[in-house]
Formats: sequence, C-alpha cells, structure tokens
Amino acid sequence: MIRVLSDKDDAYYREILKLTCDYKVGGVCFFKGSSPLKQAKLTNTLQGMLDIPMLISIDGEWGLGMRLDSTISFPRQMTLGAVQYDSLIYKMGVEIGNECKRIGINVNFAPVIDINSNPANPVINIRSFGENKYKVAKKGIAYMKGMQDVGVLACGKHFPGHGDTDTDSHLALPIINHSYEIIDTLDLYPFKELMKNGLGSVMVAHLHIPSLDTTKNSASTLSKKIVTGLLKEKLGFKGFVFTDALDMKGVSKYNKPGFIELKALMAGNDILLLPQNVPAAVTEIQKAIDDGVISSKLVEEKCKKQLLYKKQLGLNKFIPVKLENLYSDLNSPEANLLQQQLYENAITVVKNNNEIIPLKNIEIQKLAFLSIGDTLPKTFQNYLCNYATLDAFNISKLPKKELADSMQNLLSKYDLIIIGLHNTNIFANKQFGITQPSIDFIDSLSKKSKIILDIFANPYCLPRFTGIKNIEAMLISYQDNQFAGKISAEIIFGAVGAKGKLPITACVEYPINTGFETKSGFRLKYSLPEELNISSKKLAKIDSIVNSAILAKAFPGCQILAVKDGKIFYQKSFGFHTYENKTPVKDNDLYDLASVTKIVATTISAMNLYDKKKLDLDKKLERYLPYFSGTNKADLLIRDVLTHQAKLKAWIPFYKSTIKEGKVDTNIYKKVYSKGFPNRVADSLYMSEAYIDTIMKTIIESPLQKAKEYLYSDLGFYIMRKVVETITNKKLDEYADLRFYKPLGMTTTCFQPRNKFDLSRIIPTEVDNEFRKQTIWGDVNDQGAAMLGGVSGHAGLFSSANDLAKLFQMLLQGGEYAGKKYLNKSTITEWTKCQFPENNNRRGLGFDKPGLSGKGSPACKSVSPESYGHSGFTGTYFWVDPKENLIYIFLSNRTYPDPNNFKITEMNIRTNIHEVIYDALKNAK
Repeated sequence: MIRVLSDKDDAYYREILKLTCDYKVGGVCFFKGSSPLKQAKLTNTLQGMLDIPMLISIDGEWGLGMRLDSTISFPRQMTLGAVQYDSLIYKMGVEIGNECKRIGINVNFAPVIDINSNPANPVINIRSFGENKYKVAKKGIAYMKGMQDVGVLACGKHFPGHGDTDTDSHLALPIINHSYEIIDTLDLYPFKELMKNGLGSVMVAHLHIPSLDTTKNSASTLSKKIVTGLLKEKLGFKGFVFTDALDMKGVSKYNKPGFIELKALMAGNDILLLPQNVPAAVTEIQKAIDDGVISSKLVEEKCKKQLLYKKQLGLNKFIPVKLENLYSDLNSPEANLLQQQLYENAITVVKNNNEIIPLKNIEIQKLAFLSIGDTLPKTFQNYLCNYATLDAFNISKLPKKELADSMQNLLSKYDLIIIGLHNTNIFANKQFGITQPSIDFIDSLSKKSKIILDIFANPYCLPRFTGIKNIEAMLISYQDNQFAGKISAEIIFGAVGAKGKLPITACVEYPINTGFETKSGFRLKYSLPEELNISSKKLAKIDSIVNSAILAKAFPGCQILAVKDGKIFYQKSFGFHTYENKTPVKDNDLYDLASVTKIVATTISAMNLYDKKKLDLDKKLERYLPYFSGTNKADLLIRDVLTHQAKLKAWIPFYKSTIKEGKVDTNIYKKVYSKGFPNRVADSLYMSEAYIDTIMKTIIESPLQKAKEYLYSDLGFYIMRKVVETITNKKLDEYADLRFYKPLGMTTTCFQPRNKFDLSRIIPTEVDNEFRKQTIWGDVNDQGAAMLGGVSGHAGLFSSANDLAKLFQMLLQGGEYAGKKYLNKSTITEWTKCQFPENNNRRGLGFDKPGLSGKGSPACKSVSPESYGHSGFTGTYFWVDPKENLIYIFLSNRTYPDPNNFKITEMNIRTNIHEVIYDALKNAK
C-alpha cells in the first residue's frame, strides 16, 4: 500500500499511475491533499485502471480534515477522552465512516488505542484517549464500531502499545522497557477488548521491546515473535495486520529498502504500508521466493486474504465516487452539530471557586477580556461579547516589560478578567507553547482582579499553573478552534453546562476525572437547527426570500434571528448598510427599532412598575400626571392608552410646524449645541429645550376621537413615557437600562447610540429631504422622537436582533433570565393577552396580537392565539409564541433612502419568513 498525495502536479500522478499498474499495487493511503474533489477524481482514475480495485485508505484519526481541506476535523482523541458519553464517540465513528465512504475510502487508520502513560510522549500524547485503560478501550470500541457499522474498516493502533515512549518513531526507534506483565495487563488491554468486539485490523508499531524480542535494534513491525507469536497466535487475531509506515526512521534506520518489506512480510504482516521503494521491495520478495527463503504460498495467502477483505468492503462491485454535491455531503449540518456536541461534552472546568461559572450579576461588574498569544479577535472573544459588555485587550506571549507593566495597570481597574490562552501547541518539550512570562503575567494580574482562565491547550500543561493561587476559575478547552472557542464562552455564561472530566492526571492538584459540572440553560445558547430536529435545508428558503427582497430593493440589508427552547437556531445578517454595498451588515450592528421601542423600552418598564404595584392599569392618567387634570385626557385609563383605544389621534407631525418656507425655524433650532438648545435632532441641528413643552402641550390639547375604538396611536406612548418617568423619578432610557438592558447583557440596546458606538456599527435609516435635509445616521428616524433629543416612549431605541432575543427569552421564561427575576409570570400573561376582543381590538397591553377572527393580522397564519409581538416603521418586527416557545426577530432599514418604500409590506417579507420557520417546525415534529 503506497503513499499518495492529492495536491501534486500531473507528472506526479503519472508516476503513481505507472507504479500501480507496473507492480499491481494492492492499495493506496492518501495523505496531504488539496481538496476532496481532486482526491475523488484521482480515486476514480486509480480504481478504473485495475482489474482488481485497490484498498483506499487514509490516516484520518480525527476525520477527513486531518488530510483534506474543506472537510471536518473532529476533536483529537485526548479531547474525546474528556467526554463522558461514549455514544457520542460512536456517532462520530459513524459520521467519519460515512464521510470516508462518500469519498471512496475503505480503511481508516483509527482509532489510536495506546494508553498515554507518559506526559512527555512526543508522538502519541493527545492522539490517545487518555491514561485509563478501561476508558481507552471503551472509547476505542465506540469509535471502531461506528466506522465498521457503516462498512469502513477500522484499525487499532499502535500494537502492542506506543503510550510510554519519549521518542518519536517517525524519527528514531523508541524503546519500551515495560515488563511482559505490564504490557499484557496495561498496554494490550484495549487491543484485546477491541478484538473481542470485532476489530477489523491492527497496525503494528515501530518499537523496540526487549521483554518481547531481544534482537538488537529490532522494530516490533519486523518481529515474528510479536506479529505472529503474540498478535496472531497468543491473542488469536484473525483480522488484517498492517505495518506502520515503512518509510519511518523507526524502522528504516537499521534496515535497507526491500529488506524492510521482506522482514515485515516474514514477521506475519498482511499489508506492507508505505514502502520506501516499491520496485526494491518486489525484487527482494521475489528473490526470497526464488531462493526458498519464503514460499510462494505465503504471498498467495496474503493476496487471498486481501481479496476477501476487498469483497467484504464491496470493492468487487466498485462504484465510482459521485462528484456532485461532494462538498456539501462532507460538511453536513448533522456533522457540524455532532462536532458541537462533542466539544460541549469535552471542555472541562478544573476550578470553579464559589461557583463563579456561570457568571452572574454582570451588570455590577466591570468586565474585561484578555487574549494572550493572539492579536486578532477569535471566536472565543466574539461569543463572550454576545453575552456581556467586555473591554477587549491582547498581549503577546513574550511581551516587553514596559508593555506588560502598562497592561497590568490598565487591567487592574476591572473587577473580573476573562483570559484566553491561545496559539498553544501539543508538545511537552516546547512547554505546550505557553511561556513563563505569560504565566507570570497571569499570576500578577490575579492578585489585583478576579480571573477566569481558559486554556486552549493540552491538559498536560496544567502543572505550570499550580503556582497561581488566586485564579477563581479555570477551563481546559483542549484545542484552539472555533468550536472550542464558542462553547467555552457559552460555558462561562451558562448557555451550556460543563460536563468534561480530565482524561489524564496532570498533577496532584488536577488528577484524572477532575471536572466540575456547571449549569446549562442559564442564558441563550447558539446552536444549529438540527439540535431541534429542524432541517437547515428547510430554512434555506429564508435566504431565498431575503435575497429576492434585497434585489427588489425592499431594503438594503437585515438581521434575522430565531430562537426555540432557549436555543438560537437561526441567526444571519444579509446585505449591506446601504445600497452603496460598502459595509456588510453584521450580527452586532445596531438598527433603529422605531415602534418596537414601545415594547422594549416603555411597555417593559411599565410592566415592571405594575409588578411593583406602582402602576394601576385601571386608574386615570391624571393620577400619575397631575398636569393632565382639567384636560380632555385626564380621565383616560392607562389600560385604554396601552391598548390604543383611548380615542387619541394616531400621530401629530410636530416637525411640520417648525418648518417655514422649506427651512427649519431658526428660533427653534440652532446648528450647534448649547444649554438652551441641547436636544440633538441630527447633524448640526439642535432643538430648543423650551420647545419640548410645546410638544407635550400640543398632545394635551389635541382633540379626542369620538368613538372609543381601536386606533393605533403614537401619542399614547409619548404619554406613557411621562408616566414611567414620573413614577420612577428617572428618565425612561436610564430606567430601562438599569432594570433590564444592563442585567440582561443587552450590550447594543440604547437610545442615542452615537454617544456609545462608532457610526460604522449603526445602520442609516433615511435620506430626509423634507425636515433634516440629510442622511439620518445614528440619530432616530422618527421626527417626533428626534425633536425630543432621541428619547421617547414611542421611538428612539436602537438595538440588534441578538440583544432583543435576551429580553424576549426572559418573557418566555416567565420573567426570569440568568438567575434573576425581572417580572412576575402573571404580569406577562396579563399584558400579552388580548384585552378587548369584544371591542374588535386585538391588542394586548402595549403588545400587538394576531388578528381576531375574520380580521387582518400583523402576523403569519401559523402563530398561536397566545403569541404577541410588534412591528416598527423602519422595517423592524418581532413575534413571540409561548405555545411553540419560539422567538422571531427581523430588523431592517427599509426606509433607506426613501421612507415611502413599502415593498417589505407589499411583498409580505417578514411574515413569509416567519411562515417558513413554522413550516420547518412542523416538519421537525
């Protein structure tokens, strides 16, 4: 079986083809390749040239991604050693087996079932499941069965056990000085167990083991005592026996090409893997037959055995690899979900003082994130920032003293610092890529602030941190990739519970099986649709609807997010900030929520006051706003105002009375900020403080409608803002931020976003040619809210879909989120139910509801009667369905550049997308 690389030029492939044809090579082992497609084509060519198809193999211990780009790399076996549910490892074996079959591979040289009993092992180490022979065996069986159950031959390696070496057999011949008793009871244990369970093949290692064969410089691969005497006769193994690669220095250092292969054959191996020189090997074996050193019958037996296995693997009916959909088949959503689940079950919390994980009370702590060893934001940092406001810093692994001191001073001002230790390596002789200055830096910092340390590295590195006594919590994330980063962040914030246990003893302080379990479901989790049995393919229709809408210029871009059962299963940003297509929309960009403000600021604050019995829904306005006494609005009930049946006008265009001959009145507006003109309306436009009273006076003096019937009105929420502020003695924006946004971790939700965020993160809403004569960017689109300085009860709030999901999830959870109680469940039930159906009014208190029977509805047809939501003028929308435990959020700037563009409604885009989600849910059931 020869080595083949699929990333070479045509000359290389011609040589391979000639070699296989000239010498009737029985198989190939693919190593480094450029793409699955190229390898698949080469496989088809090779298999099509020979009368007897070849065994196609790969050394893919963690899947195809070990050798091919654009494919999945599953966790290393040491990471899997931390997983407590072997059923997940079986599923991984099935998936890897299916991926191998899809690309034409029949044999995967996995699993590694060496017991890593030497922390300094330079070649096995994290390739092992760990140090416990029983767990190594069980996990090895799970992996093996998974592959073999779908028709791919597994290979247990490296016989008789490579776990206690300090030499890499790729570079030299390692010596194992274990006694036979230790080898028999320890090293051989996993091999025996896998053999009992149907192991198809074994790979023999290049090791010198004096207790098994005293021949000087003899590799176990070439030892008849070991291959035939021990493996085949004593252990009774009847399966395929592969040598380890015969071009490795562990065997080639003391033997010449040709002679190596002959000795390996004579030792009892069935397949000679990766010979250095095929012609020399064939010549030497033929000479041995001619000279009577070996019989031709031996070679015939090996050939028959190989033919038998080829038939069992279906190669007698070879079908070429299908090239269509190859990439998507090798990167299925189900495989990515499995990858996620493996890391969720592996990442290990080895220290958790006072149960600091999951983080609580984030609003009262000043948080920072420090990346050591990486200057660019990674997945870990990005996901941390999804949950809370953290100031991010980075420092190299070898910082200059001046920089380190400066960083220490800067970080000492924070209450809690989450540190990610990145860009590590797997090698003990290189200190796992962790420098002493990094450790000293962490130690010094831990004496000033609370520290949560996440080590994206080999768990054998833990002894290096035992001298740091002040760390509050420590995680081993095993590997430094996007899955480990995402899930580590989710564990820290409680979206996922830690379950992993150390598969090795790192030191006295951190023995095998160390691992604290932590809470799950504490905060929203970012997942894949398949975790909820929802098909990603069904949801792909959303992309089609949105892309068509953008093409039709219904809006330049949008954010869409869907949550079910506390799991964000769809989150995607489309398009650009504007039609100039310069700035793509990102998940953390801010949209102007328009009337969704009515819920997310005003209604939610009023609910809090109702909870505290400070607001009575059936009391009159004058009770809370005494200056309404004697007006036609004094007797309006709070309940009627919130349900839009208080006879208020729909809206008043206040700005129009401040425009004269097409220009703003300079008595009301100035170009620069001043004490008398503090209210920013737009760039170079500040309104008089006195005019705010005029706006409220206009509302108070406005006439009422004659009939008490449903009429959607902004005016009621101008008024409700005043009610909230009067009761709380705080500004609406301050109260909502204090009670909800900060404790929920709503990091992008605010009024007046220009004061907090860079404009590059804020989506423009309109080119205003009538009033402000400019592009509205970072200021509220609504003219009335703008005249109030950007803060009003009906409009003015900016946010992201990611932020809003936290608030709505709190409502779904009966008013609780992340261990904190915000509202009573009874309050939520009361406020989200239809209040006056007998009056043909579908509304809840503040919230919109599905249409009444026979009436039009703001929601899609599949929502439940219990559901509630709201929409906004700028193209925003959310809907919460308690029956389905579902949240749907859509944010856009359909008003850019023209607010009279209503294609979003005409094309039913928001509700059509919502219906796609319900259809996907129905199919999941």
